Amino acid sequence: MKLIILLLIISGLLFSSGFEDHNEKHINKELSHLNLSQEQNEKIKEILKEFKRDLKEYRSFKENIDDGIKKVFIKDSFNKEELNKLYNELYEKTKEIEIKLLKNIHTVLSRKQREEFTHYFDEWKVE
Repeated sequence: MKLIILLLIISGLLFSSGFEDHNEKHINKELSHLNLSQEQNEKIKEILKEFKRDLKEYRSFKENIDDGIKKVFIKDSFNKEELNKLYNELYEKTKEIEIKLLKNIHTVLSRKQREEFTHYFDEWKVE
C-alpha cells in the first residue's frame, strides 16, 4: 500500500512539473511575452506559417537523411565520409531554416523585443 501511494505521489509530481514546462514553452513560442502590436502580430503569423511549412519539409528531408544513415551503417564497411556528408547536409538544412526564421523575426521586432526573444532561442531550434 505504501508503495502505491509513493508511486502516485511521484507520478503526480512528474506530471505537474511536465505540465508547467509545457505551458511555459507554449507561452514563449506564442511570443505573448513580447507584447507585440497588432501589425507585428500579423507579420509574425505569416512568418510562423512559413516556418511551419519549412518544418514540414525539413521533417521529410530528415527522414530521407536518417534512411541514408541507416543504409550506410548497415553496409559491410564503415564509411565515415559518407556519414559525415549526410550529417552535414542535415546540419546545413537545419541552420538554413533557423537563420531564415531569425532574420524574418528580426525585421519585425524592436530592439527591446529582440533582447527578450533571445532568452528563448532554444525554443526555436529546429530538431
